[in-house]
Amino acid sequence: MNARPDLDPLVSPYGVVSYIGEDAGFRGLDRVTLHVSSVGSGVPGRPVKESVSGCGRSIDSSEMGRFIALAEAAERYAGCFTSGPQVLAKLGELDGRVLDMSAIPVCSPTEYARPECTLAPFDPAARIRWVQGTELTSAQPIWVPSVMACYGMPGVRDEENFWFRISTGYAVHSDPAEAIVRAICEVVERDAVALTWLQKLPLAPVPESCRTVNSDYLLDWCDRHFIRTHLFDATTDLGVPTVYCLQIAEHDAKAHQVIGCATERDLAQAAEKALLETVFVRSLCYTDKPLVESFADYTNVEDGARFMARPERAHAFDFLTEGIESRPVREMSTAGTLAADGDRALTQLIDLFEARGIDVIACDATSPELADVGLVAVSVVIPALQPMSLLRYAQYRAHPRLYQAPEAMGFRSLPEDELNQWPQPFP
Repeated sequence: MNARPDLDPLVSPYGVVSYIGEDAGFRGLDRVTLHVSSVGSGVPGRPVKESVSGCGRSIDSSEMGRFIALAEAAERYAGCFTSGPQVLAKLGELDGRVLDMSAIPVCSPTEYARPECTLAPFDPAARIRWVQGTELTSAQPIWVPSVMACYGMPGVRDEENFWFRISTGYAVHSDPAEAIVRAICEVVERDAVALTWLQKLPLAPVPESCRTVNSDYLLDWCDRHFIRTHLFDATTDLGVPTVYCLQIAEHDAKAHQVIGCATERDLAQAAEKALLETVFVRSLCYTDKPLVESFADYTNVEDGARFMARPERAHAFDFLTEGIESRPVREMSTAGTLAADGDRALTQLIDLFEARGIDVIACDATSPELADVGLVAVSVVIPALQPMSLLRYAQYRAHPRLYQAPEAMGFRSLPEDELNQWPQPFP
């Protein structure tokens, strides 16, 4: 793996990162540092129209926390950039292999019929922008809609509004293989988040053998602050280690229940990361901004999390905790592990998806500014997996994965009219 690059050249009032600083964090978590960053330009050469930020959390290393915050700002910047040329064309006008648009996630007729649904079906006769990526299981070039590969793309056309734009599947790293691994893992994580919430999956607890020293440190702090923590094994049928975290604070009027999720090399690392992120999700709830009561008016990633964190919504999380004592605990080895080495881990993931006939498309998003400091930026699109949508009325409820995956994981599969009706609480 490549040495850690120096990202400080990205920092300036007019640079990729306009601000980097250390935040106070939580009292009593002295070993944990939190750094926050701001993106200097959402699109190369253009000023930011609204706040775009990143954060870096680390245990026992302020330097690492700062580095992560810088890298996350660089990742956000890359989300508005594609390194290859874009082509404006109809589906049938492209030369070479094109993403099968009949197999991408779609909303159900019930969702599309609602006036609050802001997405529309893809129109094969419409001219939209396309960018070429690489389908990893075949190593062949493939055209994908730019709106699926570049979530911050400016000037989105009405005919391109078939896809909810979010930062799922983006990563930066000095090692190209590691960047792709992390991007794939994020798509897998969001797939698990969407399946768990929409299908109300009664996940099994993470075994005690997956506790780490850092996890114990965080759990001890939570216990002393009357925060009850549940760590669930959310590893899907894909076998990539994933942990879903629910925290309940009976005394807290703003952050009564919050969730987090993480996909990592093994279940222990995933549990530690999910726990650390969930602890800091609480801070999103401690704001004086009024709650956005209308689901159709959600504009920020934290709107659903803040709404669902209130005590009066506690019953919406009962499916995670009711009968938890009788759920079988899956051993750590069952979830599988990914190699620490980026090249080996990428080979594992490619083999996994190839065996299931699933396309994985990687698109280069490395801008010149990032390349100058030794970073590679990628976006990964895996249409076969369930997207996590923050739009209450556009959850892709017609995607086959939403109904097939629970059964493959050993759970019952709810029909559309029984799916979770509450907004997604994952921020």
